Amino acid sequence: MEHTGHQSWGGGWRSKSTRSVIYQVVALAAVIAMATCLLHNTLTNMHERGVQSGYDFLSQPAGFSISETLLAFDSSDSYLRALAAGLLNTLRVALLGCVLSTVAGTLIGIGRLSRNVLLRSLCGAYVEAVRNVPLLLQLFALYFILTELMPPIDAALHPVAGLFLSKNGLQFPLPKWDAGYWGAFAGAMAAAAGGCAWGIYARRKREMNGHRLPVFVPLILIAIVCVGAGWMLGGAPHVIDAPGEQMALSTAVPP
Repeated sequence: MEHTGHQSWGGGWRSKSTRSVIYQVVALAAVIAMATCLLHNTLTNMHERGVQSGYDFLSQPAGFSISETLLAFDSSDSYLRALAAGLLNTLRVALLGCVLSTVAGTLIGIGRLSRNVLLRSLCGAYVEAVRNVPLLLQLFALYFILTELMPPIDAALHPVAGLFLSKNGLQFPLPKWDAGYWGAFAGAMAAAAGGCAWGIYARRKREMNGHRLPVFVPLILIAIVCVGAGWMLGGAPHVIDAPGEQMALSTAVPP
């Protein structure tokens, strides 16, 4: 029995599975030792050069300003507030981009199924141009157009009232954010719920007696009524941020 146990232990020690475990342990130990050495060297060099590590800098003044932000920010504010302002800007652009791209994609997709030859051709050309041209090439083309072909901001193109096109991009009037717009947002949520309820009701009526109720026009009316009512209940904010005022400030020469 003892001899058999010795043979089984020796066979297990020399087995492929045992060697693989030993190799993995050795490799893991080597990786840990290398990471420890790199961390020690990094901390030593940072200490010699007076470079501080950690997140203490988040409470220090940022020293720069952010021109467009939902959160009031000044150069004397902390880096943490700057990160919060940047996060809000990212969320604003991302949410707006998702909504607009969804609406545009839906309309263009429906346009490609239209019986109108012109509309179907235009939508198809747009899809082929956008999908078949790499995004990086589109960005380079837009950058070249904005930086080389567009005029400077003090000589911006002004095709219609309130619209300016220059090297700084496209500026157009936008409503200034006001707390009253939360009423319009609540109205939009109510319109979405009402639209879903109307769609379910119309489907059930069609399944019960085959009678088709209109869907698109009632949805538009529900959205207009709910959003308009929420906007009115919120105080009907209507202050517009005109780009002409911003451009005048950016191009003004100090005395």
